[in-house]
Amino acid sequence: MELKIINNLEIELFTSLAESAAILTPNRRLAATLHSHYQLFKQKQNEISWQTPEIVPLNRWIERLWFEVGCYQDTPLPLLLKPSQVAYLWEQNIRQSKLNHYLLQLSETADCALSAWKLLKQWQLSLNHPLFNSFEDYRAFRDLATTFEEQCKQHHWIDADSLPDQLCEKLKHAPHCLPTEIILFGFTELSPQIQNLLTLCEEMNKHVVKLQLIKPNTQSFAIEFQKSDTEIETIARFAKQKHEADPNATIGCVFPQLATERDRIKQQFTAVFGEDNLFNLSAGQPLSEYPVIYTALKLLELNKKTISREVFSEILLSPFIRDAERERFSRAKADRELKKENISIVIARSGAKKQSSALKTLDCFFAPLLAITDRLTSHQTFGEWAETFTELLTCMGWPGERSLVSIEYQTIEAWLNLLTDFRTIDYVSKPVTYEAALTYLKKMAKNSIFQPKSPETRIQVLGQLEAAGLPFDTVWIAGLDDVTFPPIAKPNPFIPKKLQRDLHMPHATALRELNFCADLIQQFKESASQSFFSYSVKNEENDCEASSLIRHIPPLSLSELKLADYQTSFDCVYQSRKVETLTDNKGPALALDEKVKGGVSIIKLQALCPFKAFAEKRLHAKGFDEVTPGMRARERGEYIHQVLDSVWQKLKNQATLLAISASELNTLISECMSETLSWNEYSLKQRPHYIQLEQQRIASIIRDWLEIEKQRPDFKIKHTELSTTLQLNHLTLETRIDRIDELPDGSMLIIDYKTGKLNNIYQWLGERLDEPQLPLYLLENSHQTVGIAFAQLATGDQTFKGLSQYTLDIQGIKLPNTDWHSLLNQWQTILTKLAEDFCNGDAQVDPKDKEETCQWCELKPLCRVNGI
Repeated sequence: MELKIINNLEIELFTSLAESAAILTPNRRLAATLHSHYQLFKQKQNEISWQTPEIVPLNRWIERLWFEVGCYQDTPLPLLLKPSQVAYLWEQNIRQSKLNHYLLQLSETADCALSAWKLLKQWQLSLNHPLFNSFEDYRAFRDLATTFEEQCKQHHWIDADSLPDQLCEKLKHAPHCLPTEIILFGFTELSPQIQNLLTLCEEMNKHVVKLQLIKPNTQSFAIEFQKSDTEIETIARFAKQKHEADPNATIGCVFPQLATERDRIKQQFTAVFGEDNLFNLSAGQPLSEYPVIYTALKLLELNKKTISREVFSEILLSPFIRDAERERFSRAKADRELKKENISIVIARSGAKKQSSALKTLDCFFAPLLAITDRLTSHQTFGEWAETFTELLTCMGWPGERSLVSIEYQTIEAWLNLLTDFRTIDYVSKPVTYEAALTYLKKMAKNSIFQPKSPETRIQVLGQLEAAGLPFDTVWIAGLDDVTFPPIAKPNPFIPKKLQRDLHMPHATALRELNFCADLIQQFKESASQSFFSYSVKNEENDCEASSLIRHIPPLSLSELKLADYQTSFDCVYQSRKVETLTDNKGPALALDEKVKGGVSIIKLQALCPFKAFAEKRLHAKGFDEVTPGMRARERGEYIHQVLDSVWQKLKNQATLLAISASELNTLISECMSETLSWNEYSLKQRPHYIQLEQQRIASIIRDWLEIEKQRPDFKIKHTELSTTLQLNHLTLETRIDRIDELPDGSMLIIDYKTGKLNNIYQWLGERLDEPQLPLYLLENSHQTVGIAFAQLATGDQTFKGLSQYTLDIQGIKLPNTDWHSLLNQWQTILTKLAEDFCNGDAQVDPKDKEETCQWCELKPLCRVNGI
C-alpha cells in the first residue's frame, strides 16, 4: 500500500481525482467534510454541475461492495444482520448459557463479549487457539462465539464484522466491482482484517493509496490551566475571537472526554457565544435521554401498574401527553397532593374507598392504558410489540398536542426509525413477553446516540477520534494531562491477555496506548496550520502535570493569547441594570372580621420573621412537601398524640396506670393504636410491613414514656386534645392543647408532646419567643395554671422540660430565674405585641437569627433576604 503525503487537498487530491476512484474515511464526519471541501473546490472553478465522487466511511463502502458483488452470484447472499440483531443474539445466547447463573449485569456482559468478537474478527484470531482453553472466561467466550457462528451458518446470516472476510472470497469472482483507485484518508491505523482486504485489491491491480495531510509551516503550543472550567472557557473565548477575526477560518475544539462532559462543555460555549448556532457540538446524547423519548419509555412502563411517585410526577407534568396544556394546573395540584399525602408508590386501580382528588386523578390517568394492557397476550413478536407500544403511546396522547420544535420533531423521527429497527429483531427472535420487549427497546434507545441536525458552522466541538484527520486552520486539543492521556490500558477480559499483547490489539497494553496517542498528537500537529495542546493541573481531586506526549511542545502563557475582555451574558445584563429601590415592609392591616387559619403558628412565625408570617398566613405561600420513604416527623408526632390521647382517655389518672399490670398495659396500648390508626387505605396497601414495624417502635416509645409518668407525684387527667379559642388583641386563634393535668392541690399543669430532641425552656424567653404555644395557653388561665412543660418523647431521651410557679417535684420542670408574675407580664406584653404587628400587616424581612431562621426557610426566593 502506497503512503502519499499531501499538503493541499484541492491541488493534490481533488484536481487529479479519477472518476472511478473511491475515497474511504474512518467516520462519517470526515467523509462529510471532504464532500464539503470538494463542493467548494468545484464552485471556485465556476462549475455549475459535476459528478460527485464516492467519498464514504470504510464500513459503508464494504457493505455497498458486498451487495454489488451479490448481484453477480448464482446463489443468494447471506442475510446481513443489523447491529441490533447481532447484539440481541449475543444477549440471548448468554441468557441461555451457564454464565447467566453467575452474572449480575447480563446486558453489559453481552456488550463486552460482542466487543471481543469484533476484535477477534478484526485481528484475525482463531477460536481454536490453545490459549482460549487456559481460563474459564476465555472458554466461555469461545463457546458463545462458536454458538453464534453456528447460528449464522444454520440460518444463512452474516454479521458486519465477518463481512470483510467473506467479501475477500466473493471479490475473487467479481473484481470488476472494485474501483480503479482506492484512497484511504484520515486513518491512524488499519486492522489486519482490512489490510488483507486491501492487499487483495492490490493483487487485482487496483491502486490503493493511503493519504496523509501535512500542512506546511505548522505551529504548535502547549498551555497550562489551573482548572478544567477555565480551560473550557478559554477555548470557547479563543474560538470566538478567531471566528470574529476571520469568519471563514475552520476551528476545531477537541475534548477527549466530550461524551461524558458534553453538557458542561455546551454550557460554557453557549455562555461565551451567547447562542449555540455559531458552533457545532458533535457529541450526541442517547435517544432515551431526550425528554420526549424519556416520557415515551416511562409511559410504556406503566403496564406494571405500579410506579414510583417521582417518575409518575415527571409523566403527569410532562407536556408530551394528552391534555397537558389544558389540565396543567389541575395536574400540578394533583402532584402537590400526592406529595402532601406522602405517597411514594403510585398504584393503578388503588381501589381505595375514600379517594382523594389525587387518587381519582391517578385512576383516570391509568384507565385508557389499562384498557389496552388487560387484553394483551403474554407473548408477541417484536413487530407486534412495536404496534402495541405505538397504540399505548397514542392512547396516552403522546407526543402531546402542542406544536413540536425542530429538535423534538427530529427526535420523534429518530424514534420511528428505532421502532423500524426494533421490528427487524423478529428475524432472529421468537415471540417474547411485554417486559422483555420493553427492556430491549430501552437498551436500543440508550445505545442509539442521536444528534439533531444543525446548520453548518466553522467552529467544530469534537471528540478526539472523530477529530483526527480533519483539516483545520486552527485546532485546540484539551485535557492532555498525565493522568488521563494516554488512558489506562483496558484489555478485553474475554480474549487471552497474551494474545492481545503479542498482536498489539487496541487498549491491550500501556505501550500500545502510548504509541496510539503519540500518533494522534502528531496527526493533530500536521493537519492544522496552528495547533494548541492544553491541560489543567487539577483533574477532579488529582494533581496533574502535562502529558509526556506534549512536554516537548513549546509552552505558551495564557496572557500571550491576548484574548479580548470577556463578560458572561449574566454579567452583561447585571452591568446594564437600572436599580429602582422600593421599600415595601407593610401589607394591608387585618380586617376586624377577617379570619386567619393557623392557630398559634401565626405568633410563632411572626416572632421568627414578620415577612414569613405574612407570606405564609396572608399570601398562602408555602413550599412543596417532600416525599419520604416512611413516616414524616409530623405524621409520627400526630400519631403518637392520638395514641396517648386514647390511652389517657381510658386510664384517666396515674392511680389506674400504677394499678394495671405490664401485660394489661401492652394490650391497652395495642388497642389504642388500632383505634387511632391514622394511615389511609392507600398507604396500607403500599407499605404494610413498614407500618407494622413503625407501630412496634411507637408502642415501645409510649411504654417508656408511661414509665416516666409513673415516677412523678399523683395527678389526674383534666383534658386531652382540648380545642379552645384564644384572643390576642383582635386576633382570634383556634388552638388545641395536648393535655392538662390536675395536680393534688387542684392546680393545673399544661403539657405539650414533642417527639424531637431540640426542646428547651429558653425557647420561651427573650423578646421573640421561638415556642409561644405554651406561654399562650398559660396566659389564658394563669390564675389556676402553675406550670408548663414539654413532654419530650424522643427515642433514648425522654423527659419533662418545663417551668413552674413553685416546685412540683417533677424531674425536668424548674423554677424560673425571675418572679413568676413578672414572667407572665413579660409574656403578655411580648405576645400581644406580636399579635398587634401581625394584625397591622407588619411584613418586614427581619429574621430573628438569619443563619438559623433562614437555613430551612422555603421563602428565600420570595423575600430575597440576601438581596439577590
